[in-house]
Amino acid sequence: MTRTRIKICGITSAQDATLAASLGADYIGVIFADSPRRVDVERAREIRAAVTGVPMVGVFRNQTLDDVVSMTRASGVDLVQLHGDEAPEFCSDVQKQTGKPVIKGFSVDRMPDAHQLAQYATTSYFLFDLQRGSPPTHEDVERVWSAVLHSRRKGFRVFLAGALSPANVGEAIRRTHAFAVDVCRGVERAPGVKDPDVLQQFFMEARS
Repeated sequence: MTRTRIKICGITSAQDATLAASLGADYIGVIFADSPRRVDVERAREIRAAVTGVPMVGVFRNQTLDDVVSMTRASGVDLVQLHGDEAPEFCSDVQKQTGKPVIKGFSVDRMPDAHQLAQYATTSYFLFDLQRGSPPTHEDVERVWSAVLHSRRKGFRVFLAGALSPANVGEAIRRTHAFAVDVCRGVERAPGVKDPDVLQQFFMEARS
């Protein structure tokens, strides 16, 4: 399997995007869904202009098809992440109308099996997310990490997200062989503000 990629999500400023890119981020993520890290299209365009060489992912959750399509086109994002209850048909419509690869996210409470993933025929990537309102339990971690490994063995390109930090990203990569790791809170000093030292440490541990 190829080197695990790194996505830095919840970017809210051109400064943090530039820092992530300089450290070797493979993707940067901006959130258009309801979140303390939410950005509008104008801010997303500023971030896109500051970092042109790294693919930018726009994150949506249970928003209308019209909103997803219009914001994707206006913001200049390169991939669309759907992180809610979106059905395979919705993901297909997004891909067809935007021409962008789709990442379909699943939460810890509803890990899909290979048969379910196969229903998303036009979806390029999947994301399994540990994060929820409270810290994940040991059982949560084991379930999601195992689901990532199993899905990778079936040939799916899966991002591992949630509860990642410099302390565990190396182990997560070794155990799951994830296509990519996706970090947000684990490298922040405040919601939407990345900590440069922690971010650098995350890259060091992920690449070791």
